[in-house]
Amino acid sequence: MLRILTAVVVMLMTGIMLQAQTSQEAQKQEQLAKQEKQMKEMEMQMKKQQLEQEKKVAEMERAFAEQARSSGRSRERAVVYATPSTGYGDEGSYFISSFGQENQSQLTIRNSFDGETDSAEGEFDVDESTRHIRCTINGKAKTGKITIKIQYPGGKTFKDLSISSSAQISFSQSLTIKEEEKQKYVGAWTYKVTADKAEGSYSLSFMTH
Repeated sequence: MLRILTAVVVMLMTGIMLQAQTSQEAQKQEQLAKQEKQMKEMEMQMKKQQLEQEKKVAEMERAFAEQARSSGRSRERAVVYATPSTGYGDEGSYFISSFGQENQSQLTIRNSFDGETDSAEGEFDVDESTRHIRCTINGKAKTGKITIKIQYPGGKTFKDLSISSSAQISFSQSLTIKEEEKQKYVGAWTYKVTADKAEGSYSLSFMTH
């Protein structure tokens, strides 16, 4: 009888342990399923946000293109300023401004390096009539580093970007100026480009209308 009772107790204990393990395993599986569901929802949300952002950028690009066409049709006069190179390379920088029923300005700076260390800086004015700003930066470097820093008129940093051999850089951002935000955007934006033993190239472009 004692042996039988002992065997029964052992069987009962074994059954309870197996049931507990099964319950824990089920809980783990349920938790993993919830985590996987949350990850999928997050991925879907991120994709949705990315698509919305791409749509906004595409709409802004269409607006800029339409503005460029409009400005070309209604232009009364155009002035082009060419400034000499700011210390490295020989391409210089070009500021193009058109005046008509609508105003549009664009500043494009580009340069290439063969392993030298140098720096240059300048300004780009945004006036009261500006409603849209677009900044584009592209660059690549085989060796060394190219740093591009852009600041708002008040001195705060808008973008601080480093270009190195780790990846080719392509950055674009469009801004819409609201009436209550003019103080932040209107005025002289500053940019500084620094090459540190860099072998590569970059281009920096501002466009406003």
